[in-house]
Amino acid sequence: MGTIQIDEKVKRMLFTFAAELQQRSGRKVSVGEAIKELLEIYYKGQRDKEKLLSLFGCLEEQEARTILRDLRRGEERRLESLAGKSHP
Repeated sequence: MGTIQIDEKVKRMLFTFAAELQQRSGRKVSVGEAIKELLEIYYKGQRDKEKLLSLFGCLEEQEARTILRDLRRGEERRLESLAGKSHP
């Protein structure tokens, strides 16, 4: 098994996510499992991107991308906020 280096902020976010997974599943969750879950979410999101854009049928593609980008930024801020609350 290899070693990776991450900064403290990312480390806190990763452990927070692992703790949330552990709470939902009711069993111990390794950091590796947490990373795997994040990657699965990411790749699933990439596959669903075209389907999601098709829901914006009446919008121009650029307009849909702008809306999705804004939604993503809001979600990233929410996740950062959650990470900050669990590790002061």
